[in-house]
Amino acid sequence: MAGDGTGALIDGLPRRYSKDAGEHHEGRWRLHVGRAYPRDVVVRDGTCTVGKPSGRPDAEIFAPADVWKQMYDGKLSGIEAFAAGDLNVRGSIEKALRFETMFERPDAGGLEYSIEMVKVGRARVSTLFAGDPSAEPLVLMHGLGATKSSWLTVVPELARRYRVVAVDLPGFGASSKPRARYDAEFLASSMIEFLDVLGYESAMFAGNSMGGRVAMEIAMLEPERAKAIACLCPAAAFSNRPALWLVKLARPELGFFAPRLPRSQIISGLRQLFADPEVLQQGWYEAATDDFLSSWRSPRTRMAFFAAARHIYLDEPLGDAGFWARLRMMQTPSLFIYGAKDALITHRFGGRVQRELPSAEVEVWDDCGHVPQIEHPLMTADRLLGFFGQVSGRRFSAEDVAS
Repeated sequence: MAGDGTGALIDGLPRRYSKDAGEHHEGRWRLHVGRAYPRDVVVRDGTCTVGKPSGRPDAEIFAPADVWKQMYDGKLSGIEAFAAGDLNVRGSIEKALRFETMFERPDAGGLEYSIEMVKVGRARVSTLFAGDPSAEPLVLMHGLGATKSSWLTVVPELARRYRVVAVDLPGFGASSKPRARYDAEFLASSMIEFLDVLGYESAMFAGNSMGGRVAMEIAMLEPERAKAIACLCPAAAFSNRPALWLVKLARPELGFFAPRLPRSQIISGLRQLFADPEVLQQGWYEAATDDFLSSWRSPRTRMAFFAAARHIYLDEPLGDAGFWARLRMMQTPSLFIYGAKDALITHRFGGRVQRELPSAEVEVWDDCGHVPQIEHPLMTADRLLGFFGQVSGRRFSAEDVAS
């Protein structure tokens, strides 16, 4: 047992278990207090128990004793600890996110959040809500093959000013995977219907990679629903498509037969997303790989992945109905951020965006790869707060939020 009494707190978790947690919260979580105190928390049939490690857990959560104590006291949330690098996860990040929401805790300043399934048409969208429910909604959308967890690094800062709504887009993460086109129009229409379900007339949107393309599509389809959009290294219509004929022939159903990917290959691919891969701890790569593999095992996830990737490539750039002509007509306040060392989406797209859409704010960040919110979380949060605050007529930054 942990000598500072943290072990006793973990053993007492069943007394704080909420009977209203719901079916999605069942599972086995292995908690590591420092290096000396692994315990399994098991939830089955509405009952929570704590015991010695046994079997394979759905998620493992690692944190020092003082961090566990602050979380237990309500002074700190798991998301805040994760964003600060003080908490690591193995296995399902979705399950790890749900863990904290199963228990009642004091309101002592820690970030309060919930994970909910929102019914949108034929899909159920796994959604993280954080921040004041009465605040202006800010919807965060992930990239291809990623999940809402890719935004966790900036959620605490953004949630101090906005009602943060981070989604697993239909077909990805813990959301359901209906048979669909998974092109930008389908995903954007799903998010517009998502707003309807939640009762939001409009929202701010921020998207990374594919999520940025979806944000643009929302603004182009129904501009009154998007107060402003921030696109981080967004996917855009490619003019140079040497394999166009082959991609047109390829069917999304090929995803059902996609091979298993070696763990080392996934980690190598993740490292290429960043200008300096060493900025992130190895534990982050392990957690992100677990998160990807937990989804990739599903044939429907693979089909959605292939379908979305195919439509990104097939997105028509030219002509009156092409991407660039449509973007030229967009009037929504917009911010575009590109990484100078992005190996997936060249920062040269920024110049094209600026020419086609002079009203847009376009920035190229040095020493930045494809995922700014992970590689430069403080700078990303500060820029998003500044941009959205300016659109709302309120100027503030991460420093203002902290104070």
